[in-house]
Amino acid sequence: MRNKLVIILLTASCAAAAQEADTLAPASVYSVKTLPVVKASEQVFLPSLTAPPTQIADILRNFTGVQVKDYGGVGGLKTVNVRSLGSEHVGVFIDGIQVDNAQNMQVDLGRFSANEIGMVSLYSGQKSARLQTASEYICGAAVHLESASPRSGLRARIRGGSFGTINPSLSWVKDLGHMTLSISGEYLGSNGRYKYQCFDTTLVRENGDIKSLRLETKLSGKLTGGQWNLHLYSYGSERGFPGPVIRRAAGFPFSAERQADQDLFVQGGWVQKWTSRYSTALRLKYSNSYTHYNTHPEKNPMALPYNLHYRQQSGYLSLAQSLILADPWSVDFSADIRHSALDSDAGQSVTPRRTEISGALATRLAWEKFRASAHIAYLGAWDRFDTPSAGGWSRENAFREAWMPSLNLFYSPFKWLELSAFARRSYRLPSFNDLYYSLMGNSALSPESALQIGADIRARASFGRWSMAFRLSPYYNLVTDKIVAIPTSSQFRWTMLNIGKVDVTGLDAKAEAGYSHGKFNIGMVLRYTFQSALDHSTPGSQTWGNQIPYIPRHSGSVSLSAFWRNWNAAWDTVVTGERWSRSANTSDYYIRPWTVSDASVGRKFDLPVPKGRVLEITAGLACRNIFNHQYQIVQGYPMPGTSVMINLSVCY
Repeated sequence: MRNKLVIILLTASCAAAAQEADTLAPASVYSVKTLPVVKASEQVFLPSLTAPPTQIADILRNFTGVQVKDYGGVGGLKTVNVRSLGSEHVGVFIDGIQVDNAQNMQVDLGRFSANEIGMVSLYSGQKSARLQTASEYICGAAVHLESASPRSGLRARIRGGSFGTINPSLSWVKDLGHMTLSISGEYLGSNGRYKYQCFDTTLVRENGDIKSLRLETKLSGKLTGGQWNLHLYSYGSERGFPGPVIRRAAGFPFSAERQADQDLFVQGGWVQKWTSRYSTALRLKYSNSYTHYNTHPEKNPMALPYNLHYRQQSGYLSLAQSLILADPWSVDFSADIRHSALDSDAGQSVTPRRTEISGALATRLAWEKFRASAHIAYLGAWDRFDTPSAGGWSRENAFREAWMPSLNLFYSPFKWLELSAFARRSYRLPSFNDLYYSLMGNSALSPESALQIGADIRARASFGRWSMAFRLSPYYNLVTDKIVAIPTSSQFRWTMLNIGKVDVTGLDAKAEAGYSHGKFNIGMVLRYTFQSALDHSTPGSQTWGNQIPYIPRHSGSVSLSAFWRNWNAAWDTVVTGERWSRSANTSDYYIRPWTVSDASVGRKFDLPVPKGRVLEITAGLACRNIFNHQYQIVQGYPMPGTSVMINLSVCY
């Protein structure tokens, strides 16, 4: 009964169940392996229920302390910002390996489907699990996506609904004895045409269509004392960028910009337990990304003529080692190397190359009531670039490095109460766009630095059929050497500088309640976030003491879920307070607060078929923005109104 209630509590955010989990299976008697020092700030397990979210961004938008920047529509860019650190400070990991993008350090969460993901975890501080990569120790915050546990059989899904959206997918899993093979594919198409309010006129969003195809193959197996996995991912898309909504002369489209993408990566990992005390993890990855961006001035004479091509390649290798010196004391050492290259016909035809080395030395003590972990991480990067106008390859100001310490403490005086605190420093390197594709770049930029301090108070209780949980998380972030873009003669010409200091004081709060009686279960989750993110760059300036762009002081969500027999329903309401699109908090840059409510209902059917098997059918209906609220997450980019999506899933 208690386990069922715990699961109900954490399903409400996306009509899914949630649970805490360590990254290593408890294969040893040493308690150091199974007692985490730092738990996930939020963690959601995605079962095959009624109308599961189609994108990872839809899951993260309900998390406390998270802002998802969405440019609208199915194909719009979607990035995540955690505790005002900026999306470049947030690492996204798939099965423990980081999704890299040296060009702009922006990870578009819209490219990853929720169909093949089993767990989504958010760490606002430093994750303390063993056998991490050095990259995990460096990120200011991290989103971890874990593949769903493979289940033999064939599953077909199809979603369709508003804005001409069609989203079929097919996956097949085969048990090969000591190995498991998984093959999946997914197509997404949408015309992106939705109504929105533009000043005193109702218009239809144009040039927001998308067509994309994702293909994945996963192979995993077990060895004596170990396990391995291989993952091949391919994604192709062609989409339009509708552009910002501004007043323009009649007869001109708002935008004719188009972008085509082809992404490919292959990654793998091998975790081996050599003895009861010593384990290693080897991870590797190769990625190849192509982007074609065209403004089509023949369709929009107001556009600057751009026809740009980018090809980014990277190779990555990581080795992590963990040694249990004595129960409950362990020591880990991780070393990573990554090489990235970007070729483009943009700007001055600069072709940058970057080689990164990173390492982390970590230690952990884990008793039942008190646990502590600490690490010191290092990051060094060598840049070189080819500038034909300067006579070839250059290595000037090419080396950047940073040291990052961290300390995490955990104390549980009672079974129902957990207290934790952390302090750490994180860095993010300048991206290739920051350095070389700004037309007036600055190759001497320093890494952006963030000091993070936070605490966590968790309490839980059960009363008969009722169960409750509560979490309170105050924090403080100090960001220095912030990388900013200064416009020059026009909005298309920039100078990149290290200026600024941002003080962030915040509080995340989360309360959960669940009730279970027989086959009837209900759950409720309340979330609230306060963030005071103040610009303290230049004393006496107009921006001194103002809230930084796109960070609301107040935000939160309410999630409700109900389960009865094979029926389930969910309701989510997300609330975001007022914001500004610039550090100058004036009326010209003011973005109104908004509230959006979504609902879903569905049912699962089990139909017997020949050979003693069961055909599982799940049907669901989801409605987003039920009250048709007109709002913007990014200024000038209106979001869709009410939309309806039908979901049907068949598993054999």
